[in-house]
Amino acid sequence: MNERTMSESPDRLMADPSFQLLLLLSRLELTQDHIRAVDELIPRVEDWDSFTRQASDRFVLPIVHSHLSRRWRDRIPEPYIDVMKLYTLRALQHNLNISAEFKHIVRDVLSPLKIPHLCFKGPSLAYQYYPEPAQRLCRDVDILVTRKDLPKLLQYALKNGYRAHDPKALTASEDSVAFVANHQKVVTLLSPRNVAVEFHTKIDNTGSVFDAQHMLEKRQPVTISSVDTWVMPISELFVYLCWHHTKHYWSRLHWIVDITAMQNHQDFNLNEVLTRAEHYSLGNTVRSCLEMIDFFSSPVRRNMEELTPNTRELVRTSILAMHGDVEFEHSLSRKKPTPDFSFAWQTSTAEIWQWRLLGWRRIFRPTYDTYVAWPLTRNWQWVYRCIRPFHEAYMRLGHKKNG
Repeated sequence: MNERTMSESPDRLMADPSFQLLLLLSRLELTQDHIRAVDELIPRVEDWDSFTRQASDRFVLPIVHSHLSRRWRDRIPEPYIDVMKLYTLRALQHNLNISAEFKHIVRDVLSPLKIPHLCFKGPSLAYQYYPEPAQRLCRDVDILVTRKDLPKLLQYALKNGYRAHDPKALTASEDSVAFVANHQKVVTLLSPRNVAVEFHTKIDNTGSVFDAQHMLEKRQPVTISSVDTWVMPISELFVYLCWHHTKHYWSRLHWIVDITAMQNHQDFNLNEVLTRAEHYSLGNTVRSCLEMIDFFSSPVRRNMEELTPNTRELVRTSILAMHGDVEFEHSLSRKKPTPDFSFAWQTSTAEIWQWRLLGWRRIFRPTYDTYVAWPLTRNWQWVYRCIRPFHEAYMRLGHKKNG
């Protein structure tokens, strides 16, 4: 899959009527120009089974099915509309479970503990910007908290039905939760509903792009299904999503739906978005994302050579990622100039060189395996930074001998 995707031409993939149709349907509202373009593309789709799988894999099947069943039901070969409906119902059931968990974690865990938090991506985004929140497929619940509050939160959750997922060996002991709070930026638990809940203390990789404490200070209150919680202001969220989705090469089409849904929201202000983007030194990223969205939204096929050089690179890579698997995305990630940026033009040369010169210090960052191998009380856990390189060398040497 990786080798095949790497050898594909983005221009050839973009010329595929099936992919063009999928892109056009990956939005909440269709213009008359979009409708006419869809009319022309439907007869040109040769493999509806592949189209359905692609829509499902890229997290847009509920929206695609909604458009096709409303306007073009009689033009889709049997039994594909019914197959799409079946897959959509399963996806909606999954989404309802995640939504129930989202409300539970806020109402019954975070609120009683009085923990300042920020919900982002996933269910909170769907409830704010989608007319039908269940159409926005989610895999988990993402919540930002402070490093100081994380141990208390983890202990409470683990003692009330939640199970450790990453790290799997996490326990509710004070030393265990203190370790992950200090050394792991995301901790994942599985809820009694078997939904993954990710507790973040950073929303980027290194903390150099977004200041987590600043994001918590700027959060806004919102009521979602009678549950009071906190979210990012729309301009902050838009900038964050452009950065996040670019970090993952826009490999999922529901991310395009997110952006167009927010652009159509009454509170969206482009000038404010661009101002916030410059504040985070993400102006190039956001402008290229906006240009890319316009390119993918065009009902008439456009030439990639019309795009600015940065956007052209983003579009070409994203098209490949939209056809690749997780391993392909990982292969792209290994070429990143820094952990937070997928393309050199997103950041400065100074930042790239700073990472190249100082990034090696990450070898001193201990993992939970280090804690399991040598459990220390939290007052002594600073020692892990000293012994981490030796532990890693020991583990690798052991693997070589076993091999």
